[in-house]
Amino acid sequence: MKTLVLEVEERTTLGKKVKALRRSGTTPANIFGHAIQSQAIQVDTEKAEQVLAKAGATQLITLKSPSFNEGRMVLTAEVQRDFMNGKLLHIDFHEVSMKDKVKVVIPLVFTGEAPASRQKELVLLESLTSLEIECFPNAIPDNIAVDLSKLEDAGDHILVKDLQLSDTITVLTHGEEVIARIGRFAKAEAVAKVAEEAEGAPAAEGAAGKAGAEKTKPQASDAAPAKSEKKA
Repeated sequence: MKTLVLEVEERTTLGKKVKALRRSGTTPANIFGHAIQSQAIQVDTEKAEQVLAKAGATQLITLKSPSFNEGRMVLTAEVQRDFMNGKLLHIDFHEVSMKDKVKVVIPLVFTGEAPASRQKELVLLESLTSLEIECFPNAIPDNIAVDLSKLEDAGDHILVKDLQLSDTITVLTHGEEVIARIGRFAKAEAVAKVAEEAEGAPAAEGAAGKAGAEKTKPQASDAAPAKSEKKA
């Protein structure tokens, strides 16, 4: 089981005063979890960035502090950043128990080559990029591999239920969801025809409307009765 270590300190600076922490290169954070009270901590921003880049949302992190009796195992639950410059603002860590299962979202990694993709009229379509699973913290995989080598013809597909995973993992994503499939390119003639019809529809409607207007426009003889000539 791979874990990363991050040194943290208890935090007494709360509320709007945390802006001063950020200016000094320290990021405010919190630890929360089942049956524990949320705890305010702080961490060196540069070191936090390094660990977060490696851990993502699936790798365990051991938080260490002089105020802790022992290291605390956590997952990264949420990372808040400034939307203007991307600077780290706040981190939420979810403390886990090695005896309790957790729900996590794991990225999919596509491996192999789909033989069907070698055919010019066929295309590989990837519908899912991750799966939600449930397992014990020490069984969380870094990713889940999806072998594309069995996709040979149009209509071939891989469903969530087709994946062969460890018995320690329960997949929560619906088994009938399509992960990847082979589709067929639309024929150029059909695409051109649809485009032509789409472009011509407004013009045709406009022409029809104009023709209708001309038909309903009264003729000069109908517009007003001719004046009768005066008798001599």
